[in-house]
Amino acid sequence: MNSSPSLGIPTNETVTLPAWLCESECYTPPNDRSSFIQRNLGHMGQVLSRVGAGAPISQSPVDRALRTVSPAVRIVGIVAVIIAVNITRNMMFSYAMLAAALVLLAARPAWLMRSILMPAPAICAFSLAISLPGVFVGQYNTPARLAVKAFVAASFVIAFGWTVPWNRLIAGLRGIGCPDSLIYICDVTMQFIDILGRSMMRLLDALQLRSVGRDSRKLMSAGHVLGTLFVHAHAQARRMAEAMACRGFDGSYRIQRERLLTWANGAYSAVIVAMAALAMYLG
Repeated sequence: MNSSPSLGIPTNETVTLPAWLCESECYTPPNDRSSFIQRNLGHMGQVLSRVGAGAPISQSPVDRALRTVSPAVRIVGIVAVIIAVNITRNMMFSYAMLAAALVLLAARPAWLMRSILMPAPAICAFSLAISLPGVFVGQYNTPARLAVKAFVAASFVIAFGWTVPWNRLIAGLRGIGCPDSLIYICDVTMQFIDILGRSMMRLLDALQLRSVGRDSRKLMSAGHVLGTLFVHAHAQARRMAEAMACRGFDGSYRIQRERLLTWANGAYSAVIVAMAALAMYLG
């Protein structure tokens, strides 16, 4: 055995590696669908893309005309339509409002029609399920009546929510005299949907990047995500309250007053009055 004269280290000695060090490190992780992460990421992205912002209405002549109407007047009109449809016993009026809702729906672009029609069947099915026991006591027309009324109310409300930006809706609620506490709850809720939704997307992205191979403990991962999101919500609520207090927010909403005596508001009010008169006439 020869050794280096300067360092005293053997130069021709054979070194045998242990067996565990000679094993291959090639690792092929099994496929995992990650349906929990992918489904929640996709759904969260779709929801956040439309929170707080009105849909583009340049392709809809109906919504372009309704944009000139004050949000407060539109809210009063929608509430009047829902009340008139539900208190009128004559189905002729309900069918007339159904025809009007379908005509307005046909005048809108395809993507907006799809957005309105997707949740409407679920609301109608819920109404049918509630009224179905009435069939056994001889009320055979009750399910159809409730389904028609539910579709009319849902179509008007969903279209209003899709085409009116959140800041104009807040102004409309303040214009009809809603208390500041209710407006504050609605405003903060919408803001937190956006903030916490984006936090959840970041958490799901991090979970997806750290998930290698098949994970059989998806429910535990979901619990960790929700727990972290709850902690973020608590901290964000405290920071938001402190920031609003530092900026002098005293709980009251001050909005720019809009002119109510306009041609658009007058025409819209005339249509609502005519609808109410038709409901009273048909009974």
